[in-house]
Amino acid sequence: MEFAQGIIISVIAGYYYVEHAGKAYLCRARGKLRLDDLPPMAGDMVLFSPGPDDTGTVEQVLPRRNYLLRPAVANIDAVIIVLAPEKPAPNLLMADKLLALIKSQGLSALLCINKADLGTQAARELADIYKDAGVTTVICSALTGEGMGALLAAIGGMTVVLAGQSGVGKSHISSRIAGKQLELPVQVGNLSAKIGRGKHTTRQVSLLPLPGGGKVADTPGFSVFELEMNSRELQLYYPEFSRSALCKFSPCSHIHEPECAIKQDVEAGQITKTRYDNYVKIYYELVEKEANRY
Repeated sequence: MEFAQGIIISVIAGYYYVEHAGKAYLCRARGKLRLDDLPPMAGDMVLFSPGPDDTGTVEQVLPRRNYLLRPAVANIDAVIIVLAPEKPAPNLLMADKLLALIKSQGLSALLCINKADLGTQAARELADIYKDAGVTTVICSALTGEGMGALLAAIGGMTVVLAGQSGVGKSHISSRIAGKQLELPVQVGNLSAKIGRGKHTTRQVSLLPLPGGGKVADTPGFSVFELEMNSRELQLYYPEFSRSALCKFSPCSHIHEPECAIKQDVEAGQITKTRYDNYVKIYYELVEKEANRY
């Protein structure tokens, strides 16, 4: 039997919407289908056998370029970290952990500062903290639409996922930038009834098309995540630490060693103190994890 190739654009409680040739098919997986011990997830390229009435069966998950577990999404090009200048107050420690995680996965990172309508100056000050962090920064307002064109231009046809603390407007941004969606063969409400669950108990991950190409993952959001790296590795994901070769000691943690070029740059204002202070906090969190591991 000849299979068709498609991409999983939505996962709802064990059902998979697979996009193929501009059409969506409602599929189940054949048996306990796994790749790398993980079930199929949004973003997976798959081989499936189309059936009647726009249904089908996922037969094989093709190799993934990468994947995230929380949310479960595969073959992502970039992660957009969403912050707001206020309401809620920005959690920069979380943002810096996310940046390190993204870079360690070999993904690109974008920084989206939403809610510029609450104060453009505050948004610019927030953006300034990350001016040397190796990320493209876009200031926008999902409420007014300001900056949405710039955000789409920065995405540039990539498949992206939004990350950030609750209340920063991730879902509002997704709905602002998403293009026309495919007509799905079964609506979420009907599907929830079919499998005997309420809509509010169905955790859904969906890939929405973008008008300029690419897709945005509309997800329940990042839950608790852990940085899986050693403490010495952390500095590799700080582009601001470009003068580390000039430190007197090697390796140098850039915390307690004398004649450290990075600490000198912080004192001279060449490296944002907020970024450095968070580096120190994350470093010691990793050191503590290493100590507890042995």
